[in-house]
Parts: sequence; structure tokens; C-alpha cells
Amino acid sequence: MIGGRSSEDRSPWFDLAGYPVNAPLALVGACIVSMLVTTAVLAFNSSWEPLLEFSSAEVWRGEVWRLGSYVLWNSPARGLSLALDMLMLWWFGRELENFFGRNLFLKLCGGLVFVPALTGSLLGPLFQGGVHWVGLPGTFALFVAFATMAPNVTLLFGVSAKWTAIIFLGLQLLSCIATHAWGDLINSLSAAAFAFGFVRYQQGNWVLPELHLPTRRPKLRVLEAVPSRAPSQKPDAAKYPPLRSLPPSEEISDLDRIDPLLEKIGRSGLASLTADERAQLESAREALIKKGAGRS
Repeated sequence: MIGGRSSEDRSPWFDLAGYPVNAPLALVGACIVSMLVTTAVLAFNSSWEPLLEFSSAEVWRGEVWRLGSYVLWNSPARGLSLALDMLMLWWFGRELENFFGRNLFLKLCGGLVFVPALTGSLLGPLFQGGVHWVGLPGTFALFVAFATMAPNVTLLFGVSAKWTAIIFLGLQLLSCIATHAWGDLINSLSAAAFAFGFVRYQQGNWVLPELHLPTRRPKLRVLEAVPSRAPSQKPDAAKYPPLRSLPPSEEISDLDRIDPLLEKIGRSGLASLTADERAQLESAREALIKKGAGRS
């Protein structure tokens, strides 16, 4: 699956003023544009945040656009946190795109947007007021995907990527529990779980379960019995004229001799053969048996 990438999947997504732009860099650019638009909206004493944020309660009321619109609102008030998210998107996104290809990388990013929102919609009714969040989804899940892809790569202080991801994810979850930030807890856990499962599946280590749906068996249809001809009954000579005798020439193959006889048997049965035709059929059969014995 991984080795099936095309050359176009490995090449830059597009060129901007002669500079090649890959998918992670394009997504970082989209985040910057989103932040600038958010800043302009806030500058005019307006806010689209209540309309764009993810809210499980509002999704159940039919506002399904919130499953993905929350990524469009990126307030500059996040400051350093937003900058770190974009840095991780560019840094680890390049490694993931180089390994899996652009199409799979974009599918991974799409899953990190919608899977947490769908999970939050399902679990939201368990919490009073539901769960909600807004802004760029936690790009820490991209680091989880990178650590799953290359678990033994050494990072800071000689710690492997696998253990670095486990430690930071654990600290993040403990912080969410301590502050009762259940929405962020669901977001982080579901995004990390999806990133881990996506990479393991693409590596061929996981197989999706198959659903065997029950199918109706076709009804059996009883065929009408075909009346058999009595052995003494003679075929109608006018309806089934006898076949012309084949010349006993060696140039005519045994199959050429037997084919017309088989056709006649298929039309009117074995009883329709004349004595000469039966002799020809038996002779051709013996010749084929001798040829088969000689080849073996």
C-alpha cells in the first residue's frame, strides 16, 4: 500500500512564485490566513466564534457544519500555542508526507479534524451542556503518528519518539482531567487514537474487521422433467437427416470426426445415431485414448 505511491504523490503540491509548496506547508499557510481573518473580524468588534465552534449540543440540533468549521477560527490570543501547533504541523507533517505520500497525509489530517468531532458528538450527551472546542485541532496527534511510524527515533535527551509521545500525551490528559476540560480530553484522546490506528493500518499491521451481512438464499426452482425417448423409438429421418460419412483420411483429425457426432447427440440423443455413425464415434474415441496413452 505504501509502495504504491505515484511520482506525482511525491512531488510538491504546487509552485508559488517559483517556490515548491508541499501539503504541510500549504496547510500552515491556510492556518496563517485563518488567523489573519480571525484577527480582522475581532478588530471590527465582531465574533464568529459562537457560530463556528464545535458544540456537541448544537450538532445534535442539526448544525452539522460545526463538525469541521471549528478549525477556521484561530484567535491570535492563543499566541505561542498556535505557533507551536503550526510548527509541529510543518515539521512532523513533512516526515509523514515523505513516508506515506501526499494523499494519505491529507486523509490523516482530515481524520484528525472529523474523528474527534464525531467522537465528541457521540459522547457529548454524557456531560452537562455537552462538549465544545474551537481552533486548530491539536497537532500533537501528528507527533503521535510520527512516533508510531518511527518509534525508535531518538529525540531530546536521548529519549525515543515512542516514549516522548507517551509522556507528553499522559501529561496532556492529566491536565485535562485536573481542570475538568472534558472536551479537550475527548479531542486529544480520539485524535491520538486515530493517528496511531491510521499509521498501523497503513503499515499493514492492522486489518479492518469484515462485516458478513446475512444474505437471502435464492429460491430453488423445480425444473420440469424432460420426457425420454424409448430405445426402440426411431428418430424422424426427415427431421434429423443422417450425417454424411466422413472419408477415412488421416488429414481429418479425431476431433473433426467426433464433433459433428456430438452435436447430433446433443440435438436428438444417442439413439439418433446410425450404425455407421456409432462406429465412427467408437473409432474416434479409441484413437483419442491411444494418443493420450502415448503422450503419457
